[in-house]
Amino acid sequence: MIRFEDYPIPSANLGEENPMPDIKNVSYIHAGYECTDRLTKEEMRWIGKGMLRTMLPYKTQDGYDRARKERVFKAAVLENRFLRAVFLPEIGGRLWSLYDKTLGKELLFKNPVYQPCNLGLRNAWFAGGVEFNVGIKGHNPLTCSPLFAETAQTSEGEVLNLYEYERIRGVVYTVSAWLPEDSDVLYLRNRIENTQDREKYMYWWSNIAVPETPDTRVIVPADEAFMCFYQEDHYMLDKTPVPNALGTDVSYPARVEFSHDFFFKIPEKEKKWIASLDGEGEGLLQCSQPVLKGRKLFLWGRKNGGRNWNEFLSAPGMAYVEIQAGLAHTQLEHIPMPGKSEWSWVEAYTGAKCDPKAVNGSWQDAIGAVSECLRQKVGDPDALHFPAEESVTSRSIIMEGSGWGALEEKLRGEKISRYHAFPPHAGDTETGEWQKLLGERTFPCPDVREVPGSYCIDPKAAALLKQLPQKNWYALLQEGVCEYAAENLEGARKAWEESLKAAPSAWAYRNLAMLEKNEYGNIARAEELMDEAMRIGPRCRVLCVEYAMTLLAAGHDEKWLACFDTLPEDLRANGRLRLYRAIALMKLKRFEEAAGIINEDFEMVDIKEGEVSVSHIWFELYEEIYALRTGRRDAEAAREAYPLPKKLDFRMI
Repeated sequence: MIRFEDYPIPSANLGEENPMPDIKNVSYIHAGYECTDRLTKEEMRWIGKGMLRTMLPYKTQDGYDRARKERVFKAAVLENRFLRAVFLPEIGGRLWSLYDKTLGKELLFKNPVYQPCNLGLRNAWFAGGVEFNVGIKGHNPLTCSPLFAETAQTSEGEVLNLYEYERIRGVVYTVSAWLPEDSDVLYLRNRIENTQDREKYMYWWSNIAVPETPDTRVIVPADEAFMCFYQEDHYMLDKTPVPNALGTDVSYPARVEFSHDFFFKIPEKEKKWIASLDGEGEGLLQCSQPVLKGRKLFLWGRKNGGRNWNEFLSAPGMAYVEIQAGLAHTQLEHIPMPGKSEWSWVEAYTGAKCDPKAVNGSWQDAIGAVSECLRQKVGDPDALHFPAEESVTSRSIIMEGSGWGALEEKLRGEKISRYHAFPPHAGDTETGEWQKLLGERTFPCPDVREVPGSYCIDPKAAALLKQLPQKNWYALLQEGVCEYAAENLEGARKAWEESLKAAPSAWAYRNLAMLEKNEYGNIARAEELMDEAMRIGPRCRVLCVEYAMTLLAAGHDEKWLACFDTLPEDLRANGRLRLYRAIALMKLKRFEEAAGIINEDFEMVDIKEGEVSVSHIWFELYEEIYALRTGRRDAEAAREAYPLPKKLDFRMI
């Protein structure tokens, strides 16, 4: 039986979504890559393909905090006498916990808190459990959003279906979970449906967080791997033998100094599996049908930055690594999915107990021990079984996801899934204005001081906007967003300028400013437009952050400081705005004032994975402070006198 129950977790507040459309603001999707000559042309075939230029129509989720209070989630629980699996439909359908009753241990890294941080495609992401990433390189756009949760009765027992419509690729994806009554294996069938005619680039990685201990060993039936590590603005991809690389045995994550990804190249004829076992030979074993050919180990490394990220995402003393399974060999790839096609595969998750001597022996001994455990517990991964859709006798939606699937069905005039319903939401505020556009051929005209609602960049919706006989400022604002998403930059400019003529708004000024700054590199014009946005707009965090970035890029540090002093108290306490104030003070050589901000008490909740701004500023600032206070300039002595606090060290290399 599947049951739904309350599940409390100490949780930060996700906050309100950022109302600003992404106009080349999400740096992650524009990060470059570099491959060494050890990669073959065939291995690089799909690397860099299918990348995005905007996260539209999604809005950024960057309004979270770190003030944790107990939040009660609604959990879907599958349980028998061997296993208890807990899924959280409200936050991306995450498999939060998998407890093995025979071993008496949690098989996953079950985070003690829910703490969004800046690691996702839409900014917010949280660590722990098993995350299901679809469509786009990176963490799922819906990783912090609700999914539909449906129970299905089959001839072989009850199945949990978690599903949603992913709006960028225009596909429906489903995570189905089945725990047979007398089984110590949890089965997942993951499916992607492309019901449109056109080919689409596709991506999938099941991201599995597992505990990291000093003796944790990650075992995969492979002898080589693609090794990826981070630079500030791009990825480096190399190839290496495994397990011995970087001067150590990298199958023991705790031995690796810096953060790395290892994408194991499992030979085509080998079974596709990965295991994370402790020194006693116990832990998680995951396997799949061969379509999910990629396996990965991500580790944070031993340095302060990696350890700090572990605790920043969870709690003091916590440590985890990620073992992942994907459609491609690496996560720099999208592969083409034909139109009118469906991809599905079955994964199996189970507890493993192997001979600890073999697990900690030679690489081949370890592989052999896990292979034998796999044979005994799961059988042949190529032949994994899951109840067929044809055996479903009834379905019941228990929890609702978004209204975007229902809207998409109206736009297309047909169902978007062969299996699942997308019922319209009564009073759905997120899609309401777009439903009105489709049904009544009208568009709302809110007050210009109201923040924009949602965005829809579907070509049919964009065409309906264009065809409106009378366009108000808001319809023109949205038309510009559609034009930008369609890569018509001048069309976007024209629509936003027309929106300003209809009724001046901070939102149109801001969009034009980001177009000038991020697409054309015209900082002076961007500053003029942001001046207007700030003059007539609300003093909100997102406008202020972009204003600060624009003024600092223009070299107008005094102007930013003057603006900062006029902000409300809550904004003057914001970590990122305070960082920008410190940067301006440093550029004006007001180092002691800057040190009043950048010190061991400084905190910036939205620091980004790979961002090293705080550590760089610390070293630069305290070299100047040291010189001021001692009368001599010595970078090495300054670092000894003013060491970077661990809590501010987010360096991953």
